[in-house]
Amino acid sequence: MTIQDDRGATALARAHGLFNIAGGLWPLLHPPSFEKVFGAKTDRWLQRTVAGLLVGIGWTQIRAASAAGGADHARRLGIATAATLLAADLVYVPAGRIRPTYLLDAAAEAMWLRAWRARAVRPEPASSRAGSVFAAAAALAAGCATGGVLAARMLRRRAEPDESELTRARYIRHPAAR
Repeated sequence: MTIQDDRGATALARAHGLFNIAGGLWPLLHPPSFEKVFGAKTDRWLQRTVAGLLVGIGWTQIRAASAAGGADHARRLGIATAATLLAADLVYVPAGRIRPTYLLDAAAEAMWLRAWRARAVRPEPASSRAGSVFAAAAALAAGCATGGVLAARMLRRRAEPDESELTRARYIRHPAAR
């Protein structure tokens, strides 16, 4: 990698880190809006654990981006995180365990994988660095905009009666965990 390539990887690591921090802070700071978009959770400890891990991963990506050789570390961490979240989204939405809104997260995670792959496949000259920077910016903007729009939309909704027991059972299949 050249110095110019390191700058692109550093920017990508910081953008992905910010995305992961934002994704982790949302359920920690405002669980009601998070659950309106992504569904009620029975295991709050699990929700908080995943959120905390995302914040930690994002912070590590941002900090690693500035260190010598840190962009490679941030890349490995980013790819592992995005692939894991993408796999969970694609397995558990069709199984009915989580709401279809998680497919929006799947799209964002796929874009992060694409952005990291673009950085790893070939070192890009300064003139074409815009492609991977654009992919990172697009993933960050798409994820944040989608989350913001969904949260705002859900918060503006009038108070509706609680979901029926049948609807809740579709997403919460463990009655003993209630």
